[in-house]
Amino acid sequence: MSQGDLAPGTVIADRFVVEHQVGAGGMGKVYAAKQLGLERSVAIKVISPEDAAKPMARRRFEREARVASALRHPNAVEIYDFGTHGDTMYLAMELLDGTSLRSLVDIDLPPLSPRRACQIAADVADVLASAASIGLIHRDLKPENIILDRTRDGERTVVVDFGLAYILESEESGRLTRAGEGLGTPDYLSPEQARGLSLSPACDIYSLGCVLYEMLTANPPFDGKNAVILSQHLFVAPASVRERFPEIQIPSSLDEMILRMLAKSPVDRPSAQAVFETLRLLDPNAPQRKGAASGERLLGRPARMVSAPPIEAEGATMDGDLWFGADIKIAVCGPVDQNLALGLAANGIEAVAIDPQKADVPLGLLAVFAPGATATQVAALADTGLPVVSDAAPSDIDRLAEMLRAGASEVVIQPCPPEEVARKVWRAVRKG
Repeated sequence: MSQGDLAPGTVIADRFVVEHQVGAGGMGKVYAAKQLGLERSVAIKVISPEDAAKPMARRRFEREARVASALRHPNAVEIYDFGTHGDTMYLAMELLDGTSLRSLVDIDLPPLSPRRACQIAADVADVLASAASIGLIHRDLKPENIILDRTRDGERTVVVDFGLAYILESEESGRLTRAGEGLGTPDYLSPEQARGLSLSPACDIYSLGCVLYEMLTANPPFDGKNAVILSQHLFVAPASVRERFPEIQIPSSLDEMILRMLAKSPVDRPSAQAVFETLRLLDPNAPQRKGAASGERLLGRPARMVSAPPIEAEGATMDGDLWFGADIKIAVCGPVDQNLALGLAANGIEAVAIDPQKADVPLGLLAVFAPGATATQVAALADTGLPVVSDAAPSDIDRLAEMLRAGASEVVIQPCPPEEVARKVWRAVRKG
């Protein structure tokens, strides 16, 4: 057993009992463990003692814990705990039972079916949409960091390894790299990362476009040595899937979307939500969202509040930002202004005002939007059994964490545009 290894039976932080090692990386190792009391299986990521002694490595490891725990999503790995153990540091997270996408996608393996590739990419895009809503950028999206977890219901796509991630406008959880330092894997690196420029969530869209291209073809968009690949990311337009691999049958709308995802300029790429919607639309079994609650045509400002124009692909049409659900009623703590009411209504949600000082929600309401609520108020509302959506300032990581600890299902980043509130509410209702 090498220095820094944890023997089976080792108790970490009086809460986790190590069972066996399941993996290793550049900064440490991962162990399967059992959480005492809850008897829950967990994964424990431990930084090596050598790295734990380095201030920068400790900050990177702590940042991974903070940014990963800020993202709550069914397709993102869940973080349980973080702390120190002796002369090292640990991160406790859910234990996944599956394999990485890399085991299924490589140059010497057959391509995935278009249907499965779109399903996996849609799940990842959904995670990226939630991440973008809190300013979180992954920065190292690749097949190795996408896990296909085996569950009772089948397969679950999980995005892992937020070691390079950071939250925009957050000094505490921000980037720890020097200006001009490009990070990530060359095959999936966006042009702006290759140049060492400031990043936005669009860099993850580029990486997802590379991954989707490879799932469909078993080949990345660009081949060659690292320096050649980087120059192609910067200067060469990728060949479309249908042009480069005519034997692969995919809809033209999918082919065109992948090329938009691989646009050189970040502003020319679709948002994660738009990618998610398009990929779901290509699945004939995916439910579709109904139109506005009243069935009447919306004009002026209310019309602009609908999250997105209809998307058309292969003869199908889907309205707006949400692809699921019937019309619902929710509670809103405090007065409901006209803009919020109209924006929610345009997305199939009727808002009912309730007293924010009382955790008394009328029957028939399916969720609560509690802007400005305290942690105590959110906890009381969550105790009703309804999903609670609260809010936080873009850089207020402390409030974001406080709301999630209090029981909020989702957190909207202020100034809380109605379409984003609607998206978060529908997500909370669906999860609930």
